[in-house]
Amino acid sequence: MEDEVQRAAVSSWNELDYEAEARLVAEARASWDRKARGEEEDEEEHDPEMTLDYYAYQAKKFRNTWNILYFGHFGRFEDTTRIPPMRFTEKPPDSPAYPRTTLQVFSIKVAGIEGGLQWPLHVFGKVALRDAVDHNRNMVFDRTRDNCQILTKEVPNLKLTGPSRAVLLVDPVTIEADLKVKGRTESEDKHLSFLAVPFLVMIPLESCLRTRDFTSKLSTLRFALAIVVLSVEATISVRVRGGSWPDGLRAQFAAHTVSIGREEVVLLDSGDDKLPVSDDGTIKLGRRVASVEVSGELNVSVKAWQGGEVFTHRERGFKPKEAGWSYGTLDVGFCQMDVSVAWSLLSSYGENEAL
Repeated sequence: MEDEVQRAAVSSWNELDYEAEARLVAEARASWDRKARGEEEDEEEHDPEMTLDYYAYQAKKFRNTWNILYFGHFGRFEDTTRIPPMRFTEKPPDSPAYPRTTLQVFSIKVAGIEGGLQWPLHVFGKVALRDAVDHNRNMVFDRTRDNCQILTKEVPNLKLTGPSRAVLLVDPVTIEADLKVKGRTESEDKHLSFLAVPFLVMIPLESCLRTRDFTSKLSTLRFALAIVVLSVEATISVRVRGGSWPDGLRAQFAAHTVSIGREEVVLLDSGDDKLPVSDDGTIKLGRRVASVEVSGELNVSVKAWQGGEVFTHRERGFKPKEAGWSYGTLDVGFCQMDVSVAWSLLSSYGENEAL
């Protein structure tokens, strides 16, 4: 199956026309989904565990395969990406760098539970994306057992904290999840979702939204994603310049790309907590990185909520650049904030792979 996935994903434009490649990718993805539902057996081998939870079975195989292919050259399986954001913001690229197609993550939701699980869920573990730049984990969710997020039926979305840099969609990106539900003791913890799945898609001509559901024995995880074509990386910072944010007023900072609707990358949602601000006025955003079409527009917004309703809303647009910085302000009356955006081109080469 893994060979089939790779053949579908890396076939050359010179060898196949658009329709043929699209059909091959669709067939590979359909075969993967049938195996996940237990409707088709893997021809390579049969394991009872495969029929119980195909995604968990493949996740175990993925670790072994990763170690065979990448251990040593890219470090350990557990390592996180060492490629930083803002890689070429202030220095010229030392490897080929261009606007590239990227994968944007808007949200991850527990869309359903079964197997005796009941809301609320105390969830911990990891969700990461691996791309071909260094094949390491680019974390989007990472919580230890003593720092669970409580999910309810009304609020089932994971509170994301990544990715730390843009995710390149040059080869299949692997979506990896190892999430557990905390029990009274560690022996009573349950695997909410355990998977390592290639994101198989034909690269579109225009940026678009995508949704992927992954159903295991105990849950369905729903990923709201976007494929952003000819994109650059935007790293966002917000700093309080004047006034202050009142206690008791919920703050939500977000970013979105105009061309793909109103889906947002939530940079920070303070909830019932106080707005986290450093001594120098910098707001401690949970997420900072977004992908933006180089010919498009990035909007950064702030909403103040009170009593479940939006009290005030401000938005600032930025025209993307290939390098350097852009600056703007968000003024909600009681608080004035400076917004900085660092722009960078993207390279599929790692730090030590310059040509």
